[in-house]
Amino acid sequence: MDDTKRPMRISDYAQGSEEWLNARRGVVTASNFSKVFTTKGKLSTSREGLINQLIAENVTGEKTPTFKSDAMQRGNDLEPQARSYAAMILNKQITEVGLVKVDDHEIGCSPDGLIGTIGIEFKCPNPSTMISYQRAAGHKLPSAYIQQVQGTMWVLEMQSYWFFAYHPTMPPYLMLVERDDKLLTLAEPLLIETAEIIKCETERLRN
Repeated sequence: MDDTKRPMRISDYAQGSEEWLNARRGVVTASNFSKVFTTKGKLSTSREGLINQLIAENVTGEKTPTFKSDAMQRGNDLEPQARSYAAMILNKQITEVGLVKVDDHEIGCSPDGLIGTIGIEFKCPNPSTMISYQRAAGHKLPSAYIQQVQGTMWVLEMQSYWFFAYHPTMPPYLMLVERDDKLLTLAEPLLIETAEIIKCETERLRN
């Protein structure tokens, strides 16, 4: 394997801040990778909607408003607890980071934390969802987060990534996810093509 790391652009804005939101405007980010490619590496049927959304952000200069349900807000509120608990279990310091973009395309991710050369994704689901993770056959990454976690590994050029689901009254769900090169080989051209469409169409519509 080529050990050469590609250049990256790192914005150390606090996640959720106005600066962080502005830095993500028009960028294909890991939270939306499932709208670009499926868990099998096929083109997602949701891609056109995402392309239109991100072009609109570039043209208007405004970030698309996002709906935040009570469950989503609760998850955000619990993340600091999840971070502290994971640091204790792993006996590692977890470094926070803002937005990381690949050098040559508007594609990026905002990892929840970095532990050396491994990242970590936090989720704080409701009790029934947490149970579904625990009951799933085999200890595996929930399918809803495959594209996000694998895609983040592609952006950051990592070989593994922690997934940590936390609920304050239930046992945590912790697993180390290994890089899926087969999936990412299929996903990479779709991500790049998506970013290029957004770039070209933004320039055309601005002119």
